[in-house]
Amino acid sequence: MTGVDIVVEAVVDAVVPAALRVFHLLWVGCAFVLCVGVCAMTARTPHLLDGRVLRLRTGPFRALTLPLTEVMSVRAEHGLTVGHGLRRSPDDIEAVACSVSSATTVLLVLAAPVEVRLRRGGPVMARRVRFTADRPAEAARLIGEEAARVAGSGGLDFRRAARDERGRSSERPGV
Repeated sequence: MTGVDIVVEAVVDAVVPAALRVFHLLWVGCAFVLCVGVCAMTARTPHLLDGRVLRLRTGPFRALTLPLTEVMSVRAEHGLTVGHGLRRSPDDIEAVACSVSSATTVLLVLAAPVEVRLRRGGPVMARRVRFTADRPAEAARLIGEEAARVAGSGGLDFRRAARDERGRSSERPGV
C-alpha cells in the first residue's frame, strides 16, 4: 500500500499548484508516518499464547482473551465475515470474528460459550472464534498442542474433542 501511495502522491504532486505543494508534502508525511505506525503496531502486538490463555489482538488497543482450558478444537480454515475488528458473525449466532479485513484463516471451537464484549452492541456468547494468522496451519498446531498440554491427564482428551461443530472428526486430529 505504501508503494502504491508513493506513486499516486508523485502524480498528484505534479498536478497540485506550486503554492499548495507544501501542504501536500505535509499530508504525504503524515500519511507515511501513520502507515509506518500501523505496520509497527501490528508487528509489535501479535496474538499471544502462554501457558493458560490465548490472547487474540482485535485492534490497536484491544484483545480477546480465551482460556486454553475451554479450547475444544482448532484448525486452519479460510472464512469470510464482513467487517473488521472484533465483530459478531452474521451467519452464525454463536461465532465471532476478529481480523483486520473480512477474511479469516483459523477457526477455534470452544467447549462452552464464552462472553465476548463487542465495541458496538451488547455482549455475545460465542462458541466459535474466527481469526487471522500469518501462518494458519502453524498457529492451529501450536494452539492445539498447548491446549492438549493444559488439558493434561484426567482433563479433556483434546484429540477426541478435535471435531467440527457438526461432530465430525477432522482429518488431522488435534488441529
